[in-house]
Amino acid sequence: MPSRYTLAAVLRTTRAARGLSQEHLATTVDARHLHRVEHAKSNISLEMLEDISKRLDVDSVALLAAAACYERHESLEEFMTHLWTELSKLREMRVMENLPAQFSNGVLIAAKSGKPPTPPDRIKAILDCKADGLSQKETSVKLGMPYSTVHKFWHMPAGERKA
Repeated sequence: MPSRYTLAAVLRTTRAARGLSQEHLATTVDARHLHRVEHAKSNISLEMLEDISKRLDVDSVALLAAAACYERHESLEEFMTHLWTELSKLREMRVMENLPAQFSNGVLIAAKSGKPPTPPDRIKAILDCKADGLSQKETSVKLGMPYSTVHKFWHMPAGERKA
């Protein structure tokens, strides 16, 4: 993510290239806040960036990419290669395929707070290690789990063993 200083310079330069004053952009954004953003004295919200980008007729992601490219001292082509590598990571993790599950009727589903539950197969693996005579520490190392998690299920009565 580019710094607010570099993004401020990109916004100022783009606004000037479009021949717009801060007052012209002030129809969507408070002029004082825009001034503070363009002088890197305030951070910009994603909503404000989107409003400004619409007025500048440049995609907000392109503005961020230009700032990041400048900060990384890379050509646009070099940065696009880097970005493609990062996007490929998301594809490998199947992020795009799993995004729809985060929404219901176009509204983001509220996430449950706290840690996700320990899967039943992991609980079984802990209990199998216990039955095989391993210590809690050995089980923790073998399964690559925190000692505290192993300890929790090691001593839990059978009827309560739910993550």
